[in-house]
Amino acid sequence: MLTKKRIVLGVIGNDTHVVANRILYLGLKEAGFFVCNLGTNNTPDDFVEAACEVSADAVLVSSINGEGEYWCVNFREHFHKAGIDKILLYIGGNLVVGERDSSEVINLFESYGFDRVFYQTRSISNAVEILSKDLL
Repeated sequence: MLTKKRIVLGVIGNDTHVVANRILYLGLKEAGFFVCNLGTNNTPDDFVEAACEVSADAVLVSSINGEGEYWCVNFREHFHKAGIDKILLYIGGNLVVGERDSSEVINLFESYGFDRVFYQTRSISNAVEILSKDLL
């Protein structure tokens, strides 16, 4: 019997932008994942608690209002403290305030511990495809 991969999904910080979160949730479910959707207004510890609770294989974080830069500093450290630092971490959306070169933003969030960074990417199907391959 195949076990569905478990994903925690949510929006970080004081961000109530839920449309992309909902679309990603539906796309992940359609692709066969078990998805725990935290919705909006989450702290890093909310993601850690949910990941522990559902034995998540990956955590997907989004930020549309640009607060990701503030909320995600040393993001992986929260998981390390909980003993699950090998978990796959993704982030996507409009991650910083203002316009910046995408390579700068990707490098910044990789330094926070994210495995994949989708900065201002519009293709959710691409992220789902990459996630599927990363979880093999």
